[in-house]
Amino acid sequence: MFEAVRAVLFDLDGTLIHQTIDFDHMRRAVLAVVARFGLAVEPLAALPSLEAIARAAAALERRAPGAGGPLTWEAQRVITSIELAAAEGADAFDGVPEALAALRAAGYRVGIVTRNCRPAVERVLARRPLPCDVLLTRDDVCRVKPDPEQLLIALRRLGVAGVDALMCGDHAMDVIAGRRVGAATVGILSDDLPPDRFATATPDLVLRSVAELPRRLPRCAP
Repeated sequence: MFEAVRAVLFDLDGTLIHQTIDFDHMRRAVLAVVARFGLAVEPLAALPSLEAIARAAAALERRAPGAGGPLTWEAQRVITSIELAAAEGADAFDGVPEALAALRAAGYRVGIVTRNCRPAVERVLARRPLPCDVLLTRDDVCRVKPDPEQLLIALRRLGVAGVDALMCGDHAMDVIAGRRVGAATVGILSDDLPPDRFATATPDLVLRSVAELPRRLPRCAP
């Protein structure tokens, strides 16, 4: 199934590391910012926080060019503060650093693509280094997963085409992003996730841990 794979891209939260972020709290905090800017929050309530910010900022921009900037700045500041706090208690899942090292030793190029901010990611990696060749956070790109841009930039830096890559993550948006660049996909379904986690986007393979992945891949062809 994965004979053509030369590079493996990973999501971070829930895939490589465990950290406790209350996403409902984050969403409520973002919607509170939106409300302060005079916008209705109900149409945004079901969206992930980053998408809610983008849609709210676009609505303000339609009213007046440049009006979306202050909302984006304030809402991003709220998200970043939550991510930085969560980073203090974050740690890699068992076997993950060893699995990434094994993949690189087997000839695979390894990248991490995350919707988190760079300061929070660097705080985690300073305490728990994860071997990789490329790291892209939301601060490094214009559009994040499930948009394919983040993966395309990572693959370009790795010198690998999408059809020769594997995207590994714990969320349907990771699978969707991987498919959009032509990559094979692996879903990570840890013990605290429901079995229907990937009901809206079925990966090529589902594993309980990234630690299992090196055993599922052949040695990378030179």
